[in-house]
Amino acid sequence: MADILSELDKYIPEDNPRRWAKLSSDIDFRRLQLTLLKEILIELKQINAK
Repeated sequence: MADILSELDKYIPEDNPRRWAKLSSDIDFRRLQLTLLKEILIELKQINAK
């Protein structure tokens, strides 16, 4: 399996409004969830590296 952060990046398009329109009508909430999950995973990865 690929690195989870790389997989998560596929679902967080930086500047692609068309892709966001396809995801959900509640897009801002979903984007927030994905962004928070990514930040949590980054922190956990750093903790595990110590």
